[in-house]
Amino acid sequence: MSISVRAILTCGTAWQGLAISGLLAAVAVPAHAQESQESTPAPVSADPLVSTPTGTTEPNAAQDDNIVVTGTRIARPDLTSSSPVLVVGQDAFQNRNFTNFADLATQLPQFSASFGSSRTQSTFSGAATSGLNTVNLRNLGSGRTLTLINGRRVPGGTTTSTAVDFNSIPTANIERLDVLTGGAASIYGADAVAGVINIITKQIDGFEAGASYGISERGDNENPNGYLMFGKRLANGGAINLTAQIDFQGRVQCSSRELCAEDFFWAPPSSPIRGPAAYSAVGNNGTFFLTAGNGLGAIGATRIGSSTSYTDANGSLIPFSVTRDGFNRNGVRDIAIPTRRILFAASAESPIVDGVNAFMEFNYGQSHIRAAFEGHPFQSSAAGSLFGGGPGVPGLQASIPVQITSTVGGVTSTIANPIIPTAIYNAALARNMTQIQWQQRFSAFDGRGAVNRRDTIRAVAGLKGDFDVGIGNDWRYEVSYVYGSTRLDSQTRGLVSTRQLYNGLRTEQVNGTLRCADAGARATGCVPINPFLPYTDAQRNALVVSAGQSGESVLHDANAFVSGSLFRLPGGDLAFSVGGEYRTFSGNLDYDSAINNAEVTGNQIGDVSFVKIRTKEVYGEVSAPILGDMTLIHKLTLDGSFRYSDPNFGGSYQTWRYGGSYEPVPGIVLRVNRARAVRTPVPGELSGVGQTFGTVTDPCTAATRNVNATRAANCAADGVPANYAPPINVQQSVGGFVGGNPNLAPERATTLTYGVAFAPNFAPGLSITVDRFDIKLDNVINTVGRQTKANQCYDTTARLFCGDLTRGTNPNVPGANYVLTGVNDQLVNIAAFRLKGIDFTAAYNARIFGGRGSFNVIGTLYDRAEQVALPGQPVIDLLGFAGGSTSDQGFIKFTGNATAAWTSEDGVGFSYNMRYIGKAQNSPFANPTINIGDRFYHNARFSFNVEENAQFFFGVNNIADSKPPLFPSSTAGTQALDTVPAYYDVFGRSFYSGIRLTF
Repeated sequence: MSISVRAILTCGTAWQGLAISGLLAAVAVPAHAQESQESTPAPVSADPLVSTPTGTTEPNAAQDDNIVVTGTRIARPDLTSSSPVLVVGQDAFQNRNFTNFADLATQLPQFSASFGSSRTQSTFSGAATSGLNTVNLRNLGSGRTLTLINGRRVPGGTTTSTAVDFNSIPTANIERLDVLTGGAASIYGADAVAGVINIITKQIDGFEAGASYGISERGDNENPNGYLMFGKRLANGGAINLTAQIDFQGRVQCSSRELCAEDFFWAPPSSPIRGPAAYSAVGNNGTFFLTAGNGLGAIGATRIGSSTSYTDANGSLIPFSVTRDGFNRNGVRDIAIPTRRILFAASAESPIVDGVNAFMEFNYGQSHIRAAFEGHPFQSSAAGSLFGGGPGVPGLQASIPVQITSTVGGVTSTIANPIIPTAIYNAALARNMTQIQWQQRFSAFDGRGAVNRRDTIRAVAGLKGDFDVGIGNDWRYEVSYVYGSTRLDSQTRGLVSTRQLYNGLRTEQVNGTLRCADAGARATGCVPINPFLPYTDAQRNALVVSAGQSGESVLHDANAFVSGSLFRLPGGDLAFSVGGEYRTFSGNLDYDSAINNAEVTGNQIGDVSFVKIRTKEVYGEVSAPILGDMTLIHKLTLDGSFRYSDPNFGGSYQTWRYGGSYEPVPGIVLRVNRARAVRTPVPGELSGVGQTFGTVTDPCTAATRNVNATRAANCAADGVPANYAPPINVQQSVGGFVGGNPNLAPERATTLTYGVAFAPNFAPGLSITVDRFDIKLDNVINTVGRQTKANQCYDTTARLFCGDLTRGTNPNVPGANYVLTGVNDQLVNIAAFRLKGIDFTAAYNARIFGGRGSFNVIGTLYDRAEQVALPGQPVIDLLGFAGGSTSDQGFIKFTGNATAAWTSEDGVGFSYNMRYIGKAQNSPFANPTINIGDRFYHNARFSFNVEENAQFFFGVNNIADSKPPLFPSSTAGTQALDTVPAYYDVFGRSFYSGIRLTF
């Protein structure tokens, strides 16, 4: 058998890719192919997404014949769960050709966009997080969902947190994912606040292989994927399974999409601005600021294009014009980061003696990304461009001295800085200037961006089995150990040495040769720098540096439990489990000293010191079917669980759950579940400090200061004039530092779910579930928010947080010493959330038109979403918003998903999927807000069996080529992109095709 992956990889257009995949069906299947009895290729499932009516799930094709329910450690065939479980089958991946669960999750109503931590949103979240692909259950953040594989923990996807990077997990060997949408911390431990994702892996007996290729209609977002699987059931009852998968997702550049081909700025009620008027004021050529003085006005002098002259035909200095000289940042940005993944998984189980089975699992995932973004916007007086300094310590400005003190041959004299053109030098002297502030886009150097490699390892070993103690039945035990680690090696390219720049701007000319004026700098290899002219190769080589960061997180998790049934109750056996767990999670992130010490452009970031969190736990669970087989009481079950946790950070805490299910007649189940869950702080929150700069709207501008009388009075008291109207780029580059906090306490959540599951005997194939959820989350670890701090400083008579604000000068506002230049922030236990809504599913399966047909609908309706950012402050209503800030986002009221599928007896299959994103507004923090229209996305897939053991498929996503909506600037909740990619498709119409083989 031969599958030409090289041909797939080199395909240049959508139709070529489809044609090549079509040829696979004709040439890749040998006539003598054989298959085992169990390896018949599965047709397109009639149930790609099903929420099981009773909370039970179908058994995995493994050695254990008992049904295991996600959300409990009690194994019993008749056990039902009081918590709703959404079951996501393998065909949900196949019906859209998704090769990463993070991509599929955004299509499910229970999940929201992973703001800042996805392939389409992480470019500007920092080099260390660039390329992550996490999931966001209930829009409560990726760190508040616990991910398991076969009921055991998965290591965090970063070096400082427990949030799982789904780039590290293969999808080919997934049988199903159980998504438990309720607090489950008392069963599985910390982090299960929004819920649990339990990945159940396949057990096969034979060989399976597959290859697919996807591409957008515009010829990008290429996605070649291939996998091999081998499984063998052993004569002694054991089994072994191996999976290898390789996947690539290609680059999508902003320049290829109308969405962001050119810079965009929109501040309602003003009209949107697109193109040169919205370009960055930090242009390719330097702008040199001459302040007002001696009756002469201020001017930002520049040169035009490749010209080296700073004067026009009349001899006047050429002023900077943003429409002519500005920089189009979007022209070099990416919408989607190219990601290459290499994945391997193995599992084995074998009996040792009667009642004792040894088992192991191993996973290895490597992801490699190369994220590109525009050259650094150097501004000599701004954060991210200073040399040295740190929190509370100002760095040196790499401004240009007008005159230099030079010592040559023992003679010291004051001379003109020889790099300054005569016209600018004379203009500076006429204004009595000693330093020239300047700015320039450093795009002439190596392309700036992050190159990251993440290696994640997960190894599991343990013993499990059953035994008889003379009372009750179903006695089982398991002892397991999980080791997991994630290592990051990251480099940021295209940085500029601030040390070299600072020293290189201070020059003198000796015997016709330009050199650095400082003898100490010359001794360390200083090269003179002239920003007034195009940079020479020698200057570029001296200025351009790469710096990086690396780190590792390690998980150790030892767990042991026993479960069984003690005695018989009227409704069945009283079942229980008890156990203990010892878990450690450690991590660090070490930045190069050049980044620590602000010796390169970009954010100054301190290391996240090594932190090790140790947790000792004991837990128990009970399920009591108190009544059964009675009139209107077919079964009544009460259940509960409790866990006591003793960590080395903070005090001990308890988590618990109680609830039950009532089945009046077969096929109707009423269920309720109340739980306490926690999320413990992680190393990245307990340590570290980093510099940031981005958009903070100054409360004291002419457009914002009159929101209330208190704000207006405080702005006047700080000396900000009533007509202050800074340029756009000033408010887009407000610096500051954001730090961790070693005194953080765990977050606390109380969750309540109740609902009904309906699967009537009189309508075989029909199932309906409706579940209400209510989540209260307190003690939330969050920053106050830089914008909130700025507002509170001026909106309160107590002047809250004013100590975290800095005002000063900015050359883009000549003569002003009241420009908002910095806002600092820190993580604290401060916020609270309240979230309420309804999940519903409906599915129907039946034989129709000589085959098997199905229809299912899932949806989530939020009716309450509130945040209290600060104790005592007004409630912020998050309901009905699609975007928000980069730290807090809104909740779209309704999203849904419908799928219809049909499969014939001979393997011909068709599926149609429709995804709906409801109407919303842009941001709960925007004033005024704007309406965002709803969106329908249509997708279809067709498949057929080429031979008995080979299936060919092709499909189209976003058939109507629906375009994403545009949000007003800085209201989408994503950095540097004015839409929400995970909600709204940014790729456009896309095609895919492939083949699946079984033997």
